[in-house]
Amino acid sequence: MATVEDILRSTPIFSMLPKKEVAKLAKFVNEATFPAGSVLTEEEKYGTVFTVIAEGEATVTVNGRTVRKLGPGDFFGEMALIDRDLRSATVTADTELRTLMLTQWVFRPFAIKHPDTIWALLELMVKRVREAQSPQD
Repeated sequence: MATVEDILRSTPIFSMLPKKEVAKLAKFVNEATFPAGSVLTEEEKYGTVFTVIAEGEATVTVNGRTVRKLGPGDFFGEMALIDRDLRSATVTADTELRTLMLTQWVFRPFAIKHPDTIWALLELMVKRVREAQSPQD
């Protein structure tokens, strides 16, 4: 089984960080496992946790419509941490999920001290906006 540090290093927003910095962040991670069918985040609810999927698969829905599938290395919850507003999507476990979670009070100061992390988040958010604006099949 991969270590917390290995999983964080394989996550795009942390992959460019020095190992020493990832090791510091890993100390603040809370690991949790959720059974299939668990709702991890819900639209229109407040959120204070950034979550990385270590193992398993999940589905992201917006207004009941599937918009994305998530797997190991994918993450969610960043938007609610950035703007301190309601969740924009619901995330439901398709299989048992092993997750790594960081609270807002850990993630936010860490990201501010590591601008590469913020830039990677911006790139991801732009990609998601473009995908949401593209014509649906």
